[in-house]
Amino acid sequence: MQEGGCIYNFLCPDIEILENLANGLNQAAAGIQRANSELQKLPNLPAIAQGSAIVNQLQQIQHQIQENYDQLRQEIRQVRKDVIIGFQTIEYNSIARLQNSGIKRADYPLTTLRDYKTNTNIADFPATPAEISNMTGTTLNRVLEALNLPTTGTTDCGQETTTSVLCWAA
Repeated sequence: MQEGGCIYNFLCPDIEILENLANGLNQAAAGIQRANSELQKLPNLPAIAQGSAIVNQLQQIQHQIQENYDQLRQEIRQVRKDVIIGFQTIEYNSIARLQNSGIKRADYPLTTLRDYKTNTNIADFPATPAEISNMTGTTLNRVLEALNLPTTGTTDCGQETTTSVLCWAA
């Protein structure tokens, strides 16, 4: 992981460059406004009237760039959060699977795995290996979806997948 929580450079644009770009555009717009103010003092020149329209267009462009920049920063923050949650979930579930792999009896408690989107315990997660075989299709599908696993196939296939994902050997 790179500085600032970035995983890959393509996920993390250089915020400093974007800020410098926005500042440069702000300075350019301010300069054009000052020039426009001075040019308005010369009403007899026909080109001056067009200067005001140009300044207005530049201000609109500047405003749109700022909105896009703010939206991009917000999206980058969300991607970073999602990546961090994903890595935390993967790490937690790897440890939980390792713990579950040591279970030798069907009535021993399982360590609950976590939802890959939220990093929270999966609702309806089986408390013991024995409960896996009693899971209904709906409950089984919710657990598989929370683990980002396919939900197609038979209930028996889903139970087998769930058992293997939990790393519990019957």
